[in-house]
Amino acid sequence: MARFTAISIFVLLSGSPLSAIATEKGFYFGFSLGQSDIVNPEKVDEFCADAGIVCGDEEKDIALQGIVGYQINNYLGAEATVFDLGEPALSTEAPIAAEATVNVKGGALTLLPQIPIANIGVIYGRLGAAGGEVELVAEAPSISRRESADATGGTILIGAGGAVHFASATIRLDWQRYAFNETLALAGVDVETPDINVYSASLLFRFPKK
Repeated sequence: MARFTAISIFVLLSGSPLSAIATEKGFYFGFSLGQSDIVNPEKVDEFCADAGIVCGDEEKDIALQGIVGYQINNYLGAEATVFDLGEPALSTEAPIAAEATVNVKGGALTLLPQIPIANIGVIYGRLGAAGGEVELVAEAPSISRRESADATGGTILIGAGGAVHFASATIRLDWQRYAFNETLALAGVDVETPDINVYSASLLFRFPKK
């Protein structure tokens, strides 16, 4: 996927004028490829302790998003996204191999207030709502121990980033914070789900004007 993204961007820029253009009103679509990580691992440590295992070292994972948006004017856009944040985790090899993963999938609606930067692109904020399923899984295969809990919930979604517009597309770098804060019951103990940061690069295409 990462190689496909790089090749797509190269082909796009090779066939486009090298000068950037101003933001255009209208619909656009695209995808993003990024990295997800756990913001507050102490919550996952609590989850591991309740599951009877030790999980310590953080492992990041790949996050994917599909995007459909509308540029309302030079200062505001709106987006609908579907996302899979992968399985960021905490893991350990001693005294036994064990891992706790956080799985988040869902969709979001957000507004993107923007500040144009000459005719190059924009910097923007992100504010909206996300909903989906959050699952925590803690397991130690060598001792056949597995505990899991899941919930469906919603959250305020915040973020920020920057974008450069070309003749037929936009390249964007983005940060987002997902904070579902759902309380899951695990072995009779309530555990709060951790927040997830996502850092991503997006490739967006504008719908042709009729």
